[in-house]
Amino acid sequence: MITLPLHPLTREAFAAFGQAIPRPTGEPTSFGDAFDCWFGVGTLHGADLRLGQVLARRPEGGIVATMERHPDIELLMPADGALIQVVAPGRDLADATEQPRAEEAIAFLLAPGEAVIVAPGVWHAPAMPAGSETFYWFAGLPHPPEPGREASAWIPFAGEAAVTVAG
Repeated sequence: MITLPLHPLTREAFAAFGQAIPRPTGEPTSFGDAFDCWFGVGTLHGADLRLGQVLARRPEGGIVATMERHPDIELLMPADGALIQVVAPGRDLADATEQPRAEEAIAFLLAPGEAVIVAPGVWHAPAMPAGSETFYWFAGLPHPPEPGREASAWIPFAGEAAVTVAG
């Protein structure tokens, strides 16, 4: 079992996996008496994006043993509590035998008000709460399962490895 340290979300640290959208720190692009607005903080591609909602619970022991990947982007955004998002590099979306590698997995902490846009082909686990339970939103494009993986999109780590998150 590999124990992953928990990394704060930064644009630089998440760049290999997609786009990080941390809480804004600069001047807003527009503002009013009752709001500050930062526009253009990320880019979503896809004309038919669909929204989903997840009530996430911490898995037994915080263990991650499977991941999925998509041929398109996926936005993940915590709604009422912090989330942990475990990701790993993908190599070849055309290779239906590819598995995520536990030794390459990284865990990021996303606070409410932050989000990530996971790039196509990046392996990612279901987001889990930093505490016991939290609600989050996701957006993605509908797509068929990968050939040969129609039974489940959730693929075990190579070598049947698993990871857990420190903290």
